[in-house]
Amino acid sequence: MKELPDEQKMLEMLQVFQEAEEKAREMSDLATRIASKYQKRVREISPDQSRKVIGVE
Repeated sequence: MKELPDEQKMLEMLQVFQEAEEKAREMSDLATRIASKYQKRVREISPDQSRKVIGVE
């Protein structure tokens, strides 16, 4: 049967996973801000067409 890594190794892994989670959260926030910016821009350019772009018909 396989054994779990020692406590130090587990703490190192936890740190790596926390850093990865933070980076993923930052990327998600950035993507959300970019999407919101361009949805707003599309609505300003063409209100009639923006309903199609954002999925409201």
